[in-house]
This record gives sequence, structure tokens and C-alpha cells, in this order.
Amino acid sequence: MKKSIYRLIKFSILPLLFICYAIYLTGKTTDDFYKRFSSPQQNSLILGSSRAASMNPEIIDRIIHPDYPEAKLYNYAFTWAHSPYGPKYLESIKKKLKPDTKKGIFIITVEPTALMVYKNEPDDPQFYIENDKSVAKTSLVAVNPNLEYLLESYNFSITNEINKKIRPEKNPMIEVSVLDNGQIHGKVIKRFSAEKRKEVNAEKMKELKNRLNDLKISTVRLDYLSKTINFLKQHGKVIVIRMPVSKIAYNIENSAVPDFDKIILYITETEKVPYVNYNNYPNHYQWVDEVHLEPSSMDTFSEVIAKDIIR
Repeated sequence: MKKSIYRLIKFSILPLLFICYAIYLTGKTTDDFYKRFSSPQQNSLILGSSRAASMNPEIIDRIIHPDYPEAKLYNYAFTWAHSPYGPKYLESIKKKLKPDTKKGIFIITVEPTALMVYKNEPDDPQFYIENDKSVAKTSLVAVNPNLEYLLESYNFSITNEINKKIRPEKNPMIEVSVLDNGQIHGKVIKRFSAEKRKEVNAEKMKELKNRLNDLKISTVRLDYLSKTINFLKQHGKVIVIRMPVSKIAYNIENSAVPDFDKIILYITETEKVPYVNYNNYPNHYQWVDEVHLEPSSMDTFSEVIAKDIIR
């Protein structure tokens, strides 16, 4: 019996070490959301969808530091499907925020799809798109290692990061990683030709238009946007913004929800926080796909946001 146990332990050590290394590597390099749920609680947050996920906390922190020395921003924005405003995102935000925060900074980004639901379903949280996704499913958002996330929401093999080291992707277009401050960092390695880019972007705009056609504004989500603002106001300064997108994307969104700005203005005025729609200002930004800013443009935009926070 002793020999059997000894052999079991002996032959289990290497596989266990391999799994531990795989988890360690996942926490270091994965471009999935693992880091968001394994980093500590934070005192300042960037919230919203993938449009905000690459906003640069480092640049913003540097500029606002003289006025807000305690604030250290963390990017906790996911995608329009993972983190639309609703009970699940608010619950996750509450868990990610240090409870004793008093002088934090909170950048809440809004866009129509983050406040909409499917037309053919009731406007009831039990039917919401995010319910089967990581933000809703992960009850522990600041533990490392986060086995709950790895077991329930990590969509790859546990050895995925090791596999990528052994067999790197051939001819990659972009390298994506999540930094320690939560920012999705993309490094463009190779670009599409102008013609191919136009074709790809046209397809994405078609997808956006089709998606909006299937959605309607949700009064419940709007209520949860108010609740999110109200909760964060107790912990510091809140600014609500609409990210700049290309004119093509902006026109599509405005056609689908022409009163969007009025709706958000009503909420922000009620909550007494500023709202800025950056599409109302001229700019020279470049987009990867009409809605997500290129890395250099996102850095420039992060500076703009920071200066507006301290204005």
C-alpha cells in the first residue's frame, strides 16, 4: 500500500508542476480576461466594452496624479456582450473595487449596444446576453490563481500559453496581451492592404448594422447605468463618455438610436456627473475597424481624457 502511494505521488509531481507552470504562464501572458479576475482589488476603474479596453491607464495616471495622487486606474472594460450595463457587471464592479476607496477616478464609457437587449426577448435580466459569460459567472474577481475562472470560463486548453511558446502562430497580424493595469495592448505586426482593410471594415459595419437592427434600448440597463454611476460616486469622481468612432459607425449608431445622447444626458444630469460625447469634437484619430482606436490614437485619446478629468 505504501509503495502504491509513493508511486502515485512520484508520478504526480511532474504533471502537477507542469499544470502550475501553465497557470503561472497564463497569468503572465494570456490575452484572455484571466488577468482581470486574478489582479487585486482596485481604487479607480475604466469601464465599458472593447472600445475602452485598450484605454491607457498609465498615461491617464501620469497626467492626473498631481490632482488625484491616490488614484491608480485599472482597465476593467470587456466587450459589449461580456460587460453591458446590468446587474452582473455592477456586481463584478463592486467586487473589484476596494471598499474603502474615497478618492478614486471612474471613467464610464457608453455606447448604444451596451444599453440594449434583443427585441425578441423580454427586457429582464434573466434573459441577458452576458449571463453565460465570464463577468457574470466569475464570483471571485481578485484571487490569484483564479481556479474558478480557469475551470468555468477559460475557453482554451490549460496549456494554451505553453503551446503557443512551443509552436508560435505563423504569420500573425497582431500581438495582443493584457497588461498588469488591465489594458488590452495590441502590437500591430502586419497590416492589411488598404483594399483588404476597406473590405474587412465594410463587413464589420454590416455586422454592426445587423446587430443594432436586432436590438432595442433597455430601460432596465439604463437603470443599472444610473445605479453604477450612483455607486461609484460614493468612491470618487465619475465621468461618463462616449468614445470616438469613425463617421460611418457613428451614423449607423445614430440611425438606430437617434435619442441616445439625450437619454444619457438625462441620466448624467440626474446623477450630477459630466457626460462628454467625443464624437462631437474634430479629431484625427485612426481606427482598426471603424470603432476600435489604433494603439497610437488610443494613447492620444487617453491624454485627452486625462486632461478633461482635471479640467
